[in-house]
Amino acid sequence: MMETFVRQGSKGDTDVLEILESEARLSLAEFRGGDRLSVEVPIIGPKWALALEDRSLHVLVGGLDESVMGFLVVRIKDQIAIIEQVFVTHDARTLGVGDALVSAIIVWAKSNSFKSLDALALPGDRETKNLYERSGLVARLITVTKTLE
Repeated sequence: MMETFVRQGSKGDTDVLEILESEARLSLAEFRGGDRLSVEVPIIGPKWALALEDRSLHVLVGGLDESVMGFLVVRIKDQIAIIEQVFVTHDARTLGVGDALVSAIIVWAKSNSFKSLDALALPGDRETKNLYERSGLVARLITVTKTLE
């Protein structure tokens, strides 16, 4: 039986984090607003070692047995923890890795006395919305836009 795990990201994870983030960024094109999100939440890419040391971020990795199959990045701003990125590789999406990542970040945010935990999801990304809703995160604000160029 394979065991799901979640732990804080470490420098030993930088290569797999770069690969997973690249895979996640490719999927942004599928959803309305993905291009804008990729600008507002810049890619970490080859700078994961720096991101793991950044005190305004908290990075978790999760997977099965020893294999990292997903990650979650929280940005800390004014006593609010904001999930900016959450991604689980396609093959692991039905195995509980995403749920374990979100559950772990909720525990972490509560133990660090944050006022709230916010999360970003794109319109039409039902998998991500379902992941958040299973953990009790609900929509509180929807931003609509019209490009004026």
